[in-house]
Amino acid sequence: MGSSTGYSALVFRAGAFERLRVALLADAPLETAAFILARSARVADSRWRLIVKEIVPLHDADYARRTESSVELHASALANVTKRARAENLTLLLAHTHTVPGSVGPSWIDRQGETAWVPAVRRRVPDVPHGRLIVGETSAHAAIIHEDGSEHGLRVMEVGDDVIVIADCCEPADTPEPRMHRQALAFGSDGQRRLEALHFAIVGAGGTGSVVGQQLAHLGAREFTLVDLDLVEESNLNRLVGATGNDVGRAKVDVLGDLIAIVQPRAHIRAIRGDICDAEVARKLLACDFFFCCTDSEGSRAVLNQFAYQYWLPGIDLGVAIRVRKEQVTHISGRVQMLTPGQACLLCAEVLDPEQVRRDLLTDEARAQDRYIDGAFVPQPSVISINSAAASLAVTMMLSAVTGVPVGTRNQRIRFEAGIVSRVAVDSRTSCPVCSPLGALGRADSFDPPGRR
Repeated sequence: MGSSTGYSALVFRAGAFERLRVALLADAPLETAAFILARSARVADSRWRLIVKEIVPLHDADYARRTESSVELHASALANVTKRARAENLTLLLAHTHTVPGSVGPSWIDRQGETAWVPAVRRRVPDVPHGRLIVGETSAHAAIIHEDGSEHGLRVMEVGDDVIVIADCCEPADTPEPRMHRQALAFGSDGQRRLEALHFAIVGAGGTGSVVGQQLAHLGAREFTLVDLDLVEESNLNRLVGATGNDVGRAKVDVLGDLIAIVQPRAHIRAIRGDICDAEVARKLLACDFFFCCTDSEGSRAVLNQFAYQYWLPGIDLGVAIRVRKEQVTHISGRVQMLTPGQACLLCAEVLDPEQVRRDLLTDEARAQDRYIDGAFVPQPSVISINSAAASLAVTMMLSAVTGVPVGTRNQRIRFEAGIVSRVAVDSRTSCPVCSPLGALGRADSFDPPGRR
């Protein structure tokens, strides 16, 4: 399988693409069309993350001609939707059906029509990409169409409680390796291929992040972005999987990258030594499909929390806490929560401490001048077996979202001293500034991105 680092993505909310497919195929074998308006976020160079804002259906009066192999629209239909795209600087895609079995792709008729309508839209809305979506009975195809007529493939996804790749512009995954046979018995060859196709980010390459990375590598994941600012210290060696005394002073992301490469030699690894609280660093996650938040700061959790909902980039936040009194452990707890559209965010779950978030997101200069900050950071207890338990629950929750492994919740709590793993029900607040439509949800770059600048 080739590297998927260079693709763009078209992201629907859970169920939205299938509803579109059913609606468009209702008049089969006649071709049917609709417009898609999407908010955009530039990933890098010609790559984008496009977040579907609205599907605009077409009516009989909008068609100038309609057959089993083509559609032609009245100019007024395109003009009306282009006006809306221009008003909000939205990406416009023309979706239409190809009612044929098997895979679908653009016909010469499609390309001929695109030479007229795509330049017209680009002149009116020049700063964002535009393109096509072709919907078949069992497959789909999507692409951004550039000014010179060249194309850039789009990975089409649905995100919510589950993460589904509907159409992939990357090379098809290989047949699962023989070493994955016992695993494929659990969630099938298709599940294995879905797992291998995703680009995972691990933010925090420490006690929990190193376990998550090791497990993803063993599971067969092949695309990784690792983010951490810190160097390995001797006090880390009790819990940093893959690290030895020779690694003291090395970047944690490099140590974890080496471990992943040993377990999964076919992995593509991007190691970023940086602070996810910096907006410039956080933005690099747009190239990924799924993240794990394995940090121990409130600020980094707040940044990733907003990022998940603003850009419809699903992830899992996990953490552990060990309470000690008079050198005796009194409580051990863990938390695993998926951050994805349709689920309550960390703010709604009252996990974040607003004051600590504020402090964490200060610049070094501002922190030095803040009279409310006093004292030094106090290290917290950390034990590898406890970290591993939380990491395993997080990775298994991801497997449920990606491959269908049955896990009946997207929010879990562990009380080790009580021997309880429980599901947690949290309702999203209708006015939440993060996970509600009144806040950052699905706003992409039309909303201030999270992180310090």
